[in-house]
Amino acid sequence: MAQIDANKLIDFIKLYFPEDATEISDALDLLSLALDGLLSSTNTTIAEFHKNKDFDKGMELWEFSKSVAEIQEEINEYSTLISIDAEIDEEEPEEEPDEIEEQRTIPNYSDYAVDSSIPHTLYEDFTHKKVVAFLFNNNRHPAKDWKDVLLQTCDLLAEIDAAKFSEFINDPAMRGRKISYFSKKHVDRKNAKMKNIDIYVWTNLSANSIRNLIRKLLKKFNIKLTNYYVYLRADYTALHKNGKVKDEFDTMQYDYNNEDKIGKLVRQTLRQLSNRQYRFTDKELNSMLSKQWSKEVLNIDYPLLRKVEDDKDISVQIKDGMYGRYWKEIFEFNGMKFLATSQWYERHREPFTRWITNLQD
Repeated sequence: MAQIDANKLIDFIKLYFPEDATEISDALDLLSLALDGLLSSTNTTIAEFHKNKDFDKGMELWEFSKSVAEIQEEINEYSTLISIDAEIDEEEPEEEPDEIEEQRTIPNYSDYAVDSSIPHTLYEDFTHKKVVAFLFNNNRHPAKDWKDVLLQTCDLLAEIDAAKFSEFINDPAMRGRKISYFSKKHVDRKNAKMKNIDIYVWTNLSANSIRNLIRKLLKKFNIKLTNYYVYLRADYTALHKNGKVKDEFDTMQYDYNNEDKIGKLVRQTLRQLSNRQYRFTDKELNSMLSKQWSKEVLNIDYPLLRKVEDDKDISVQIKDGMYGRYWKEIFEFNGMKFLATSQWYERHREPFTRWITNLQD
């Protein structure tokens, strides 16, 4: 049997089966949490062996524990690689509108309201679902959104053991690929300060990422996941599946002079065009693949688009020489797949805005 390139397989799954990629990542995350419990049990048993001076058994179990830790590290690596959320942790997730705004903008709002008395476990998918409360230690806590759930949970755990919670700042398990979930530094619009201790919690996360982080926190405190429940007020899954939700960053109404970073603006605009199945002329598309056109029109140093080669690893295609110059996200235009350059600076805002505005006209 031919050797499988794991990275290529992961890229393939994420490209063609993103929902399955998320489920696999969640399953690996749960497996890692279970191994945490196993390692904790082995450490306790090792201590008992040493206490009883049964050093041979202690060493044997220590070797076993070491092997488990290595397996867990590999599982965590694959979980991070296949995670869809891991690649967007520098982007702002969609702002959650308040209930009044939802009732005004969402058709038949009441059709998507759910029974807020039904408990939901941390094993469920919360994409497109709005939270109203959570249950912890048999006490129900109202919450305005998922960020509020995370912050309140952190505060409650810190009340149990503030010293233990403070250790999370330097805990590798409490870090994403690019961020630390807990720190002493404030990052505007990205994290928020806890109530009673001087720690900032990274809140710029999707609902499922918050769920995953809470699972890790509970495990660290030896609290069973089945002792924690969330309650929902609305489920908009059907709206999104039917394509009825109007994207917040509609390119036809987007404020190109807002304070968003230019790279984020470009990415969201191209994503909108791709999702709408916008069709360029052949001449326009060929121009966007050209370094000369990209320099003359957008003043960027790399071609705006690069055609995806299905037989090559995406992680290779994003590079120009030794460095990554393109996003991994796939954009589809005219039935073909493309990558877009990630090399944008504020000086590019005006030419990009001019180009996209002319394109819409």
